[in-house]
Amino acid sequence: MELNGETWQKLKGDVIGGITVSFVALPLALSFGVLSGAGAAAGLYGAIFTGILAPMFGGTKAQISGPTGAMTVVLVEMFNKYGLDGLFAAMILAGLIQILMGIFKLGKYIRLIPHPTIIGFTNGIGILIFLKQIVYLKDSPILALLVIALMFGLPLINKKIPYAIVALIIGTIVAKGWLPTELVVGEIPLVFPQIYIPNFGALNMVDITKAAVVLALLGSIESLLASLIVDEMTHTKHDSDREIIGQGIANFVAAIFGNLIGTGAIVRSVVNVNAGGRGRLSGIIHGLVLLLMILKFGPLASTIPLAVLGGILMATSVKMIEYRETYRLASASKEALAVITVTTILTVITDLTTAVAIGTLLSAVILMFNLGNSYLKEYPVDCNGFDKRIKSFTIEGSLFFGVSDAIVTTIELKSKGADIIVINLMNSPAIDTTGIIVLGRIKEQLEQMGKKLIITGMKEGTYEQFIKLNILDGYEKTINLGRIAQAISYAKQLAISQLNA
Repeated sequence: MELNGETWQKLKGDVIGGITVSFVALPLALSFGVLSGAGAAAGLYGAIFTGILAPMFGGTKAQISGPTGAMTVVLVEMFNKYGLDGLFAAMILAGLIQILMGIFKLGKYIRLIPHPTIIGFTNGIGILIFLKQIVYLKDSPILALLVIALMFGLPLINKKIPYAIVALIIGTIVAKGWLPTELVVGEIPLVFPQIYIPNFGALNMVDITKAAVVLALLGSIESLLASLIVDEMTHTKHDSDREIIGQGIANFVAAIFGNLIGTGAIVRSVVNVNAGGRGRLSGIIHGLVLLLMILKFGPLASTIPLAVLGGILMATSVKMIEYRETYRLASASKEALAVITVTTILTVITDLTTAVAIGTLLSAVILMFNLGNSYLKEYPVDCNGFDKRIKSFTIEGSLFFGVSDAIVTTIELKSKGADIIVINLMNSPAIDTTGIIVLGRIKEQLEQMGKKLIITGMKEGTYEQFIKLNILDGYEKTINLGRIAQAISYAKQLAISQLNA
């Protein structure tokens, strides 16, 4: 069958993209394998398995998958907590969980983590990776610093240079000739990995399952973020659920053969697209080229100094930190800066799960507070001649459980100094039970302080709920169901009567 021009160009782009990105992936796969505690071979074969299987079954055609910094940092924690058996058990389960997540079409929900939280844990992961390489920097500081200099300097000469692989080669040559070190990668098996089944019976499966859920969520989030970037670059649209299923299949197979799991890798995917990769073939070729590299150069790879890999990871971690995006978000919003800062610090001093959970919660609290502000409008009331100050607020929008407390907090802050507060519900199309109870709570609090709350603009059904919940007694029904002008007039009459009392 003869290939037409468009098909040939696509095939050519996939081949060039796959080969190019394999040179980027090799040193990273070795480095992440060493960092994880499972060994360089586990990282390399993990990149091969996930690199081939994820594009075959996934939903993003030009995406490259493999071990990444974010995933590896979590794997390090799990290795330290549960040992090698626990680590591989969690990775196997994570792959299965991802498959189930895709089958039940949960892909659209996974990207709900707020952007500042993602930036925060990305920054924290970069810092963690850097800190974990200091031991190799201390082993051979000159060698590590040389590699770091190459990692930053080579792209300045030519951005197309595969700087990571060049730094790896030069660093290894310098070590052999002038700066020998005993800390090296070690033997990389040249035989196909064997199936590795952990001893599940000896493990605490509750803890292992929790760890697996964390891995599955992290892997899915990172993969879908990479998918979005590939979509932007290639003007395509990925299938989120299929992508998660593909990642799950790749991770399950990689883990069951004793290798690291991976995610869609942003940097490698960008390199692939920039080199011309547009289809699934590019990812598959990238994995096959990695396999050929290790078969051909495995003995040489075993002599690579860990200081060289440490230097590569140090430079990579510095580049991982989202300086520009952090500055952009911080300039636009102090709240975003707070979320980024908290998430970054927690990622470094606790763990990723805690950091993401608290970062997301903090974002939600800030959102609710901002919604409360945007939902509430204060209308000035002419209080000339009154010692009693009257404040009037209109709630613009539905009063539901998500914003009720934020609105009440705003009312409390803005009504200081007032003795009579009017709340107009005319522009609130719906009020749920939580909103009614919260208004009842603030009414009670104000009354305890000797203040008066007047609620107006209610619909008949809402008014009946207030009565049934014993928040209102029916005495001010005309005002409650009336309009704001009537309520203000009533408030002024109350103020006059209080003054004359």
